[in-house]
Amino acid sequence: MGAEEGQMKHESRQLETSSKLTFKLDVFEGPLDLLLHLIKQNKMDIYDIPMVEITSQYIEYLHRMRVLSLDIAGEYLVMAATLINIKSKMLLPQRPIIVEPEQQEDPRAELVQQLLTHQCYQVVSEQLDELAHLRAKHYTRDQEDIPPEIQADHLHGHGDAEKMQQALVRLFNKRRFRKAAFRRVSKEKYTLKEEVDRLKKQLQKAEEPINFEQLFEGQFELEHVVTTFLALLELMKRGSAAVVQTEVLGPIWVRGVA
Repeated sequence: MGAEEGQMKHESRQLETSSKLTFKLDVFEGPLDLLLHLIKQNKMDIYDIPMVEITSQYIEYLHRMRVLSLDIAGEYLVMAATLINIKSKMLLPQRPIIVEPEQQEDPRAELVQQLLTHQCYQVVSEQLDELAHLRAKHYTRDQEDIPPEIQADHLHGHGDAEKMQQALVRLFNKRRFRKAAFRRVSKEKYTLKEEVDRLKKQLQKAEEPINFEQLFEGQFELEHVVTTFLALLELMKRGSAAVVQTEVLGPIWVRGVA
């Protein structure tokens, strides 16, 4: 009988020891994170926190961490002191001062505001984490090398793409183009292919280089000017046209290349 009683006591001690280690401790990023967890777990109203209950649970959680020999950061202890302070203020009898209910100061107000702010950060953090996981499922293709025909520099002399852009801006500043009072989606009035053919013939017929601005004479619509400019760039890319600028901000001359 004595042996059986001793065995029962041994099994009881084992059960008691194992039961102390069955609870699971989540990882929290700070005392506010732990408080939000306790509030959600107990389905409490964050705007009307029962301080007695939440303080007891919070301190109990810190005791569990000590049982497992886990280091408790100082901020957790500071929060525990804050909870006890708020709890004591709410338990102390208040002086009978006639004050409107909405004017009474709630000792929990500052804590509630901190919890709401932390909750916002949590939501945004979860959303960003979800977007990061979605982005991780995509693979970005490496940039393709520029084709050799594009790499070739067809801007001879002192001309380059930046100077061509500056010349177009000066043209816009000198002339006013008609702008439609309203726009209607319709078939293109000027096509790049037609302008390329027209401009190529014009450069081939010219015995001398043509001034850049002369290419746009008689054009009063912005779409026409832009299409002609794109046609010129296309001819330069193909090597069928070349530009020369002999002085800074000076006129740009365009000539055809056979």
